[in-house]
Amino acid sequence: MRTITQTINLFKFEELTEELQQKVIEKNRDINTDFDWHESIFEYFKEDNEKYFDIKNIYFTGFWSQGDGAMFEYSGINENLLNEAIESLNLPKWKKQILSTQICISGKGVQRGHYYHENSCDHTIYIEDNNNGYYQNIYDLIDLYSSDIEDFIITKYKDICQDLYKNLENEHDYLQSDEVIKETLICNDYDFTEEGDIY
Repeated sequence: MRTITQTINLFKFEELTEELQQKVIEKNRDINTDFDWHESIFEYFKEDNEKYFDIKNIYFTGFWSQGDGAMFEYSGINENLLNEAIESLNLPKWKKQILSTQICISGKGVQRGHYYHENSCDHTIYIEDNNNGYYQNIYDLIDLYSSDIEDFIITKYKDICQDLYKNLENEHDYLQSDEVIKETLICNDYDFTEEGDIY
């Protein structure tokens, strides 16, 4: 039996040549995105948009293929979104007031298909008369503008999804930038071999 002792030269990131530093950065391009880096984006997203939807599951794929995007499932539509939809209508104030007090809204959105973008959601939206049609003129007013309200809600949903995807893409690009990768490698006090591998 024999024992061999091997000496390995190790370097801190700052001790590497500029060329080797760039090689190390390329080798570790995913160091900041190989875990659930998106969780904080999801948390802020939920906080910002709970005034519109009761958000359940959030999905995304990205960032370089056709069909990439972000979307979410929801189990309810909140009054703030209904009020925004009513305000968008080209109606006298008194008619908007009737709609805002007499409409009962509910709905859900469910992911469908194989993609995760703003058009991958099946919306089921119920816009109902609080009086169950007892007052015909109110029922007719609600019926007349229901499709406009529904269109507004779906458009708002798509806009929110597009904003979410943009935020995710920006954060991903930031975390994979040379400067941030370099900062991660230095802050974690990694040692590197002469070939640029983390020891």
